[in-house]
Amino acid sequence: MKINGQDAGLTAPQSVADCYDVLNAISGNAIRGQAAALGLCARGPGRPGVRLKDKSVAGWLQYGGAIVDYYQGAGVPLSDWIDAAQAAVDLVAQAIAGTTDGEVTEAEGNSKESAGASTG
Repeated sequence: MKINGQDAGLTAPQSVADCYDVLNAISGNAIRGQAAALGLCARGPGRPGVRLKDKSVAGWLQYGGAIVDYYQGAGVPLSDWIDAAQAAVDLVAQAIAGTTDGEVTEAEGNSKESAGASTG
């Protein structure tokens, strides 16, 4: 994914505990929580230039707020990074569920093998 023309490749988080904390932050403030998910998952030059200082729930909310402010200060509107943030939330949820995008696709019956199968 690109944010403001720079690659911000998303990578599944390594810490499931961090994933639970990010989802908890989302329940407290959706935009801040989504921004925190983006910060947790983004790699590359498009990654937010903000560091997580505290892994408490309040810390994740502050981190998300700092990311929102970072992009706003850089002139990057919400519409330019919110899709990447939502994709990061999906990665966070998949990490908690212990699944990959491919496993989710297959579970939904949308694998390449099922594409040619008859439903009748």
